[in-house]
Amino acid sequence: MADERSLSELGDRTAVSDVVLTFARSLDLKDWESCRRCFLDEIETDYSDLRGEPPSKVAAGDFVAKRRSALEHLQTLHLSTNHQVTVEGDTATCVSAAVIHRHRADDGERFDTYCTYTHTLRRTSAGWKIAKVKQTVHWNTGNPAIHPGARR
Repeated sequence: MADERSLSELGDRTAVSDVVLTFARSLDLKDWESCRRCFLDEIETDYSDLRGEPPSKVAAGDFVAKRRSALEHLQTLHLSTNHQVTVEGDTATCVSAAVIHRHRADDGERFDTYCTYTHTLRRTSAGWKIAKVKQTVHWNTGNPAIHPGARR
């Protein structure tokens, strides 16, 4: 029984990490449908460190549309590492380190963010889905004017 429980916990932790990685990768690939599938229909977001906006609840489709608008004109590389996953029943939390590279090809301008993400996920019949995203910015480098979502 303990071995089965350990395998189940390991499977959950891997699945949660996979959702967070799929979200990051979907932004770089501009795969907006894949991005949308990572989320519940309504999510809580907290990007107050980067944008200066208060935390809010938004429809996942609107969240993805906002990412698309902000990133479509940029080359990006979202690096997500050091995943620390905890699972309690049908809720999971993934705390991770991230570096986001943004590059505007026409003039070479860059804007990079070094941050921690805290993703809260819920188990659904379709697998784990992100219910909440919190980004804690440690520092930025480069030109924030190339990224419409950044506070200036």
